[in-house]
Amino acid sequence: MHSILSFIITISLVVIVHEFGHFSVAKIFKVSVEKFSVGFGKVIYKKQIGLTEFSLRIIPLGGFVKFYEKSKARNLNLFEELSLFKKSLIVLAGPLINFIFAFFLLLFLNQGEQYNLLPKVTAVKLKSIALEAGFQVNDEIISINNKKINSVTGHNKALIELAGEDLAYTILRNNGKILITIDKESRLDLKRNTANKNNVNGLYFFPAKENSLLIDEVVQGSAAEIANIKINDRIFSVENKIIYDSSDFIESIKSKANTTIIIKLFRGSELLSIPVTPRLIKGDIRNTGVIGVKIKSNLDNKENYINSFKISNLNIISKSFYDVIDGIKMVFKSLIHIVSGNIDWRLLSGPISIATLSSETISMGLTTYLSFLVFLNINVGFLNLLPIPVLDGGQLVFYAVEWLLGKPLNKKKMIISQRLGVIILFLVFTLAVYNDVFNFMFN
Repeated sequence: MHSILSFIITISLVVIVHEFGHFSVAKIFKVSVEKFSVGFGKVIYKKQIGLTEFSLRIIPLGGFVKFYEKSKARNLNLFEELSLFKKSLIVLAGPLINFIFAFFLLLFLNQGEQYNLLPKVTAVKLKSIALEAGFQVNDEIISINNKKINSVTGHNKALIELAGEDLAYTILRNNGKILITIDKESRLDLKRNTANKNNVNGLYFFPAKENSLLIDEVVQGSAAEIANIKINDRIFSVENKIIYDSSDFIESIKSKANTTIIIKLFRGSELLSIPVTPRLIKGDIRNTGVIGVKIKSNLDNKENYINSFKISNLNIISKSFYDVIDGIKMVFKSLIHIVSGNIDWRLLSGPISIATLSSETISMGLTTYLSFLVFLNINVGFLNLLPIPVLDGGQLVFYAVEWLLGKPLNKKKMIISQRLGVIILFLVFTLAVYNDVFNFMFN
């Protein structure tokens, strides 16, 4: 329920921003707006304000602004009577305001003390590509394919930019530089691979490392309490698989409902092997197992892995602007790589993933949630500019062709192309939902 409510709130906010862009510029040109809708389908609430009906609809997957048509006109200012330039500005305003909204969110997020997680390796997964390539704990990544890397975020972005390419890492080790390569055929970071989804080709970064996961709370009457697991125990392994972070631990537990497993943990300096039988979560269709503990990462020595800094007020504006530009470039490159096959299309996410991320980021605090909103607004703004009929980008293409031809386009051809656009969007949406369902059921 929390995920559903989070999804509705998040998507509605992004839609309101987008449609307000169309609405506000239309008002600047004194165009009469008939409807401003958040959602599709049956109306669940509506209010008439002046000439415009504002409404909420039952399907929270988008929205629309509808202008009065000639047949309903009674001394109204019609959208269809505007020049192509003004029409284009109204259409462009939707995606543009998503970018502007992301920019203002970044102005807030870039205030105060900022943190970068240094790209220093804290663990290398056994039997991984990274281990085979020669990575070691405490290696610090300086560059990939001559692209300078300053943070873990920068490292992960570089992997997307370099999708489909061999990776040449320049590493700082014991005050000396060495070169480590990973060929593109071996890379798993951009493929759906259940054995590798919690780390990057076997590399872990702070706070993930051996013995870094602590038991923070034990639920009364749970399988963990019965097994005598205690607060401040440090988790070492589950079924002889070393645990580096919370994702590793959750993955190792959730598929073992009603099956006794061995958890090795340190209690002080003593290594204990404790048999535990995860219990099935009632009503969970995925048969998820839990043992009844809350866990946290050990943040000792964090000063060795986190770089803190402040941005001057003047630089906040330029940084926020370039953060939006970088976000647009990243979405564009990701799309190109998906189409070309360099990124597995099964990584394409849909509404279930957005709902999950909305819920998780809200739970993690305002800063994390606002960062997610930045990401979502940039994605929505960019995707609406794609030259697909029924999207804003497709409408802009129609106007460009009309301007080049010097006459209105054939309405029948426009309707056919719009139907094709609907089919394309439906197919993409279906693929995204399929991926969501697959990940929800089997991961």
